Amino acid sequence: MFKEKYASILPEYEKFWERKNTGRPILALGYSIDAPAFKEPDSLEQKWLDEKYILDKFRYSQNRIENKRGYVAEGLPSLFTNLGPGCLSACIGGSYELTPQTIWFDGAPIISDWENPPEISFNRDSEMWQHITRLQNHFSSDPDVNFSITDLGGILDIVASLRSPDSLLYDLYDYPDEVKEFTAKVKKFWLEAFDEQIEFIRKTGQPFNNWLNIPSEKPWYPIQCDFSYMISPAHFEEFVLGDVKEQVDHMERSIFHLDGVGEIPHLDMLLDIPGLTGIQWVPGAGQHSVRHQCWHDMYRKIQDKKKNLVLGGGLSEYDLEGSERLIKSIDPTGVYISANFSSRDSAERMLENILKWLG
Repeated sequence: MFKEKYASILPEYEKFWERKNTGRPILALGYSIDAPAFKEPDSLEQKWLDEKYILDKFRYSQNRIENKRGYVAEGLPSLFTNLGPGCLSACIGGSYELTPQTIWFDGAPIISDWENPPEISFNRDSEMWQHITRLQNHFSSDPDVNFSITDLGGILDIVASLRSPDSLLYDLYDYPDEVKEFTAKVKKFWLEAFDEQIEFIRKTGQPFNNWLNIPSEKPWYPIQCDFSYMISPAHFEEFVLGDVKEQVDHMERSIFHLDGVGEIPHLDMLLDIPGLTGIQWVPGAGQHSVRHQCWHDMYRKIQDKKKNLVLGGGLSEYDLEGSERLIKSIDPTGVYISANFSSRDSAERMLENILKWLG
């Protein structure tokens, strides 16, 4: 069973959530192992929707057939139910398109104008919701596999995919009341879908997990609004903040996925949400890595508010100076750092260095 297999590691994640890991950050360190690649999918449908292919590929990568990936410190394998970011849109009236890299939901918007917006409902018979439940039912057949809930998406991001991001930007000015009314419906369905996902995981006895791969004994989700990269703090407060607060209040733990420099102007409002557990920072394309000292003041601001800090790619065997500077600049309490390495030796050396840097 997954919980028994990782009985010594899962409590360390609870220390992260409870801000009790005072000695060092929680470190999810992974490394690659040379092995033949798993069989390429015959089609996009097999890649994204074939539950047997997806589970077999995961088992292969986790030492079932031949080890292809290993873990150091608190690194853990988890099978993400990956049906594209914001897949809820395809469960409430939108469409989806399979591509080699991801699944898209904004190719055929259904809101043509706000004079006659479409009626939407949470359709559990939709192809997408059936895909989600079928995959997870199959994943749950293996008690050694920890699998996650799917990526429902950000509430306003879903609205953007049903309208089109460009049009929605104008709509915030021209049709604010209509946007809010429609968003409220999407939020209702989002909360219903979240509850059903959580209840399914609860019945399996698994830790609660998602695409961030931070297991928790209590339900949680990485709340996000990628659309907010393009809007002002005033519009964030008017169209996003209230929904984020409601999502936070709806779950026992929560991390806000702060994605890119365009979202930094909203950070102070997020840090003032009492129940928000923490912030995940993603600099975005063309920006300095999360290790860079230009972000350190922001990390301290987050930590001063007693919020947890999640950093993906925060360490590098090719940038020991930057890695050391990051580790020494932050309080390890409530910090989670994930990173990938070229070998087990490199990952273990990084762990040794961190212990040395922290004294």
